[in-house]
Amino acid sequence: MISKENQCFQKVRLQQHCGMRKLVHKPLVDKILRVKYCWIEKVGSSFMKSFFKQFHKYTLERNTTLHHQSKHGSTDKDLNQQHKGDNFTRIMIVRDPFERLLSGYIDKFFLPSPIFWKKRGRYIIKQFRRNSSVKEQSCGHNVTFLEFMQYVVHVASREKNMEEPHFTPMHTHCKPCLIRYDYVWKLETIMQDFKHTIKHLINMKDHHIDGFNFRMDKEHLSSDVISRIAFMFERRYDIEKCISFYEACLRTWRGFQMRGVIDKNHNFPLLSLPENFNVTMYKDLVLKSSNSIKNNSKVRSQKEEAFLESYSLLPLELLDRLERSVTNIDSDMFNYRQSLKILLQDYKRDNFSYFDFL
Repeated sequence: MISKENQCFQKVRLQQHCGMRKLVHKPLVDKILRVKYCWIEKVGSSFMKSFFKQFHKYTLERNTTLHHQSKHGSTDKDLNQQHKGDNFTRIMIVRDPFERLLSGYIDKFFLPSPIFWKKRGRYIIKQFRRNSSVKEQSCGHNVTFLEFMQYVVHVASREKNMEEPHFTPMHTHCKPCLIRYDYVWKLETIMQDFKHTIKHLINMKDHHIDGFNFRMDKEHLSSDVISRIAFMFERRYDIEKCISFYEACLRTWRGFQMRGVIDKNHNFPLLSLPENFNVTMYKDLVLKSSNSIKNNSKVRSQKEEAFLESYSLLPLELLDRLERSVTNIDSDMFNYRQSLKILLQDYKRDNFSYFDFL
């Protein structure tokens, strides 16, 4: 949770690790709240954009007070001038770098994502899989976590910028060395950090956001869960070029189990899909399963189980290279764990595997 001491400590850590780098900076600017939020893929950006939508009561696209202010390739001098004395509150959000990489893999490769399969999956399979089939090379639909991590480490070891921002280290996004952030939130405590910060920006009671959150409850699905289901149906035509839509439904169901939305012992209830199967029917299945959860803490632990299983699949040599070349700066700069080796030493997987589709 945010405190003055924690924020001061965080800022000191940033300065200790700062160097002059040509990095990406892409703030989301709200002129009413006087906020500049630098968003990073897979680090709470959906949460913040949903907050801005709710606060202003209309979408980002129609909101003239909210706009992106990208400065790709800007000089350090330009950025310093841009942010000097503008009396905006600056916010960035970070998360455990190992968790972020796994989240990116699940979202872009394990779950039905034909755009990414084509964009990155085909390359990864061609580069890191021996004896891959023609279909695998043309679709890129079944990249394993091991192959994904080989790709991430390979790009980092070549000292070139990875073209995909979902997988680049967090410190390369928001120029924390050049721009002084008033608040550095952590995704792990985002609700506490959010409420602590936002009360200084607006009158929470007047704007009816005291209970603002996106967690699953008994009445509705969180917005990102609904978006994931809708995306799957929207991309059905492209998905079915590589896998059956039934497998897509199974993968999405398993993704919800990895997030602790559905009990891992609740299998997808259909043996086949009816001809009229649609978004509403799938959402109803997820909601019914979610509402039947008896032990919430046990189901929430599934996220940690999936995390441990995924990283236990990596050879120690690859894990060491990952920690040295990809996660180390983020871990040190934002005060996260440096290594997973001790955590994985005593790990023993039960009979359930979260990744048995691949």
